[in-house]
Amino acid sequence: MVESKHHRRTMDDNVSGNSSAVLEEIFYVTSRRNTYYKVRLTEKGLSLHKEHNGTAKTETIALGDIIGCRCMRSKRRNAGSCACRPGASRSQLKLVESAEIHQSQYDEHDTSAYLYIYAYTLKKTRMKGAMRRERMTITLRFRSFDKYEDNLREASRWRLAIKCLVANVPVPKNLMSPSHGNLETLIGACPGENRKLLVLLNPKSGPGRGRETFQKRIHPILSEAERPYEIHITKCPNYAREFVRTRDIYQWCGLLMVGGDGIVFEVVNGIFQRPDWEKALRELPLGVIPCGSGNGLAKSIAYAREEPYDRNPLLISALSAVKCKKTPMDLVRVETRNQILFSFLSVGWGLLADIDIESERLRAIGGQRFTVWSVARLIGLRTYKGKVSYLPCNKVPPLENGKMYCKDYPAENILSHSRSYGDELDSFYDAFGESSNELNGDNDVITENLALETQIDRRNRLGSFYSAISAKSTYFSTGSANSSYHSIGENDSAEIDTENISKNQVMYGPPSTLPALTSQLSDSWTTMQGEFIMVHAAYQTHLGQDYFFAPRARLADGVIWLLIVKAGITRSNLVQFLLGLSSGTHVTCPGVDMIPVKAFRIEPIEGTNGHITVDGEEVDYGPLQAEIFPSLASVMTP
Repeated sequence: MVESKHHRRTMDDNVSGNSSAVLEEIFYVTSRRNTYYKVRLTEKGLSLHKEHNGTAKTETIALGDIIGCRCMRSKRRNAGSCACRPGASRSQLKLVESAEIHQSQYDEHDTSAYLYIYAYTLKKTRMKGAMRRERMTITLRFRSFDKYEDNLREASRWRLAIKCLVANVPVPKNLMSPSHGNLETLIGACPGENRKLLVLLNPKSGPGRGRETFQKRIHPILSEAERPYEIHITKCPNYAREFVRTRDIYQWCGLLMVGGDGIVFEVVNGIFQRPDWEKALRELPLGVIPCGSGNGLAKSIAYAREEPYDRNPLLISALSAVKCKKTPMDLVRVETRNQILFSFLSVGWGLLADIDIESERLRAIGGQRFTVWSVARLIGLRTYKGKVSYLPCNKVPPLENGKMYCKDYPAENILSHSRSYGDELDSFYDAFGESSNELNGDNDVITENLALETQIDRRNRLGSFYSAISAKSTYFSTGSANSSYHSIGENDSAEIDTENISKNQVMYGPPSTLPALTSQLSDSWTTMQGEFIMVHAAYQTHLGQDYFFAPRARLADGVIWLLIVKAGITRSNLVQFLLGLSSGTHVTCPGVDMIPVKAFRIEPIEGTNGHITVDGEEVDYGPLQAEIFPSLASVMTP
């Protein structure tokens, strides 16, 4: 197989050479003579030292880019064909999981054990300076022995070492020795979370394609990383909130939400309706797959980790769910006259809140609804009378490297993913009970594949058989044996009673440090009174994929960024403000103030009407105050 010419992250030869190898092996390429690879697994990654006709080149796949690996065996399509004979068609060749060999009819003529290593590496795109993550599969074919079990033992040794390094746990050195022949011990020693991920999917979020998106784009990545999950489909508003509030959520290892910011809001507030909210937040990280209209949290997480989110939002967010990493995140306690809420994103009053709520009627067009309604609100501009007070934050984290504005990559109309070819290796049985052979994605994205194999000891290397590999996105096992799908009609879902949810339900969480909402504030607060175009508080960088609202915000900095636009701002400056939201330059517009605070209070004039939103959800119009609690929750990060 000809190696792809795409750029791959490389490591200096000296650095690679100084890293002690956990495992090392010589592999060959079936389609090339005089070419071999010295493959070394180190604590830094997978080093590939290529020797070809006297020339040498060393490349390294960084350990942080590897998400998983699996052992396979070739399987005959039918009893009448020999899949491994010279001249066999690739479509005649299938692979099965090692654990399935006793239930499946495998190819007894091919004793090879195949180790598939899945990585998502940073690559340069055609656009100057832009990067994206692309899928790469490295296939190591172990066939040095005459028996499949012996080859599987060698492949399993590599699998164990890779999984330990990826999970950041010690590699059991006693099992790395070739003299250790206990296959069951090698397989059983692989680290892994015994609990499943809880996936809560909102099928109506954004354009209403949540199920299809999860099936085609997220499930395969979870499968590659061997992350079992249990999926529940929400069937009405507040379903996720009640689910989290009433269930034994500790049977899962994390909460992964498929939808927009709305389902995150439900889950966060469902946690704070539990008496054990502290334990839940400490033990269960939150993840989000962006299928909504706004997707502010997903973009903020990727921006904080400097990931090329706009090139492929679903991929970057899915990688967050499989990397087993978590990062602290601030939460804000919000108090109104009638309820207490906990917010992870923003509180809004005025222009942006109006756009958010009133554009709901255009939800079918996705995120474009915000742009369309922004024009409508500019034509019919409103002002709001009231009072805004805030408690200044004296300690603001400094700018990192002097950078303030986003330098992310332009969004594309089509979410990218590696293409899928064929109808054998590329097909997977999804969690919804259907088989799918095709992934949506860019037609110019080609997945790198490197197929290597060992030679037969004391024999000449076998002829150039067709290797059991897929040229593109290969999803061999859906994890259906370990993952489960719960439809909206199941009996256990009926236990969720969303009709009787009361806004006055008990909310737990940290106690407020602020004066009562009806009390006067101390002199340490700053108060502004008059007419406002908008008041918007944010604690994440992004309110949506294209709303770079608070350029200096961090996931856990203990700061609320309060943006105030008073009445009197010119229309041209307001247009400049809205246009600058995508790049972060809106904060420099005349008439716009961005203030770092620890707490704030909004008090609209009595008898007036309008919209106030918390994380995009409308709350009662009236007095509201909020304060930040640093690092209260944790989120999954890539």
